[in-house]
Amino acid sequence: MLQDFDEATKQAYRMIWNILVTFLWQHWIAVIVVLGLILIAAFLRALTGRWGMLGSVLYNYFYFGALFIIGLIWGPEVFANDYFKLVLVILYIVCFLFVGWILRETGLRRR
Repeated sequence: MLQDFDEATKQAYRMIWNILVTFLWQHWIAVIVVLGLILIAAFLRALTGRWGMLGSVLYNYFYFGALFIIGLIWGPEVFANDYFKLVLVILYIVCFLFVGWILRETGLRRR
């Protein structure tokens, strides 16, 4: 019974992944435009001294971009693995520190 739950979870991840990839493939121009507009709006707000939105946008782009690449390489079934939660924690910390470094180096956030 437990193995059936595991298999059902993997199938659910595969189904959601296929829907996401199909959507991105069919609407890739619109997705890039919307993500670009969000990044530009965040950058413009950062120029006025409010860098919080830019930090949040960059963090989400890095985090979910890395998850997308992981899904492309190892397949969506990797997300159902219990040990993958460790990867998520490490990825969270790395993305958080990387965004902080970017904001400090660009001078948008003080040290």
